[in-house]
Amino acid sequence: MCEQAFQLSWREPMHLPSISRRLTILCATLLLTAGLAVSQATTATAADSITDLNLGDVQGSGDTAAAGGKVFIAVEDRIVVASSQGVPTGAITGLAEPWGLASSADGTRLYAALRGSHELAEIDTATLAITRRIDLTAYPCPSRLERSADRLWVSYGCPAVWGGGVLSLDMSETTPQPVPLPISQTSGASVIAAAANTLLVAENTRPQVYDLQNGTPALRGVIDTDDLEIAHGWEDLAITADGTKVYATPGSINDFEAWDLTTLSLIRSYGREEGIYNYRAIAVSPDGTRVAASHGFGGEEKPVALFDTATGAKIETFAASLHDVLRGSFTFSGTDLFAVTEAWSDVRHSYLWRMHGALLPVCKLTLTGPAAARKYSTATFTGRLTEPDGSDPTVRQLAVSFREMGQVTTLPDVTTNADGTFTFTHVPYTSGNLTYIVYRENTPDTRSCTASTRVSVRS
Repeated sequence: MCEQAFQLSWREPMHLPSISRRLTILCATLLLTAGLAVSQATTATAADSITDLNLGDVQGSGDTAAAGGKVFIAVEDRIVVASSQGVPTGAITGLAEPWGLASSADGTRLYAALRGSHELAEIDTATLAITRRIDLTAYPCPSRLERSADRLWVSYGCPAVWGGGVLSLDMSETTPQPVPLPISQTSGASVIAAAANTLLVAENTRPQVYDLQNGTPALRGVIDTDDLEIAHGWEDLAITADGTKVYATPGSINDFEAWDLTTLSLIRSYGREEGIYNYRAIAVSPDGTRVAASHGFGGEEKPVALFDTATGAKIETFAASLHDVLRGSFTFSGTDLFAVTEAWSDVRHSYLWRMHGALLPVCKLTLTGPAAARKYSTATFTGRLTEPDGSDPTVRQLAVSFREMGQVTTLPDVTTNADGTFTFTHVPYTSGNLTYIVYRENTPDTRSCTASTRVSVRS
């Protein structure tokens, strides 16, 4: 039943009948939250979607960029194009191993590092036409892209081959000329991050920070990471739009850090108390208020968490359907968060995951029921819906369901009182452990929320 609901939701999510849409919502909630530990953070719900990109066993970076009202995904021989709702709409083909992606400030241009042909491609985001190709043969395997103002920063270097480095291109020029950064050569391409007047180059375990204020990069200093448990450099970097902070995911460590790029000092660590290892993918929201991070391997679950950057508190937790979130693939678009995930069966499959309203404030739901109940007897449940600011929601409708052995059954909707409180009853006709779930859908200003409780039903 859940599989059928997902197939419907991926194809025509806005045209489902009300009950089918709620079934899709509840199924997605269950799949996304299965196995997660109970915490104060809310869990992701089916306003989110995970869409099969139908690529087969196709490899690629999975790097993403949002521009011109679209989402772009770099794969083996093309750039997949999706709508702002996360629905694939086409592809830009004729590209040799697109790897890193970046967009212009106004969103009218997409830039792609073509590792296979040693080029940079400029693409019109409205027409999807390639408007320029810049030859980078002298700087082989361009792999990572970062933009600051009109300048693109390109990290190049073929895998496991000595001779990598970083260069810049002024895209406001008719014929941009590569300007190499005077740094030591590396094996492969360095991890880089750039914004405003700051460039960060993590070619080893001690990243170098450059000041771009005067047009010519000047070394500001080196981040001292000697006291951290870093095995092999940074996995991923996310820099704030003003270039003052960076969030970094060192390999083989059970947290990630925020660094002040002016003083080169550690601000705080995130996630250590969760006991999660190997954070790999990371992104910071354009307004700098949220940071998303995931770890991509090890254990049965692949958690992703959204944190408040000011307090370090975890806002939301989800499992991305137990897929691996690819490093560098997080992208914020409006209030949504996108990522590319992978799952293995007989072959590898790639998916586009959308967290709908990731930057919206989250409503709160509670649900209380009996710990045990009798078969064929009425069980009563109570709860409360609260708006993100703590106020009463007035009258709202909530979807209700219960899960038994993976089977989801929808129940009649429940309507809250003006103060957000609600009550519903159910007569279980089977014995066993039943999980009851209530769910409120997204509103234009509030992200959805859910609550559940478990009841042991005896004969």
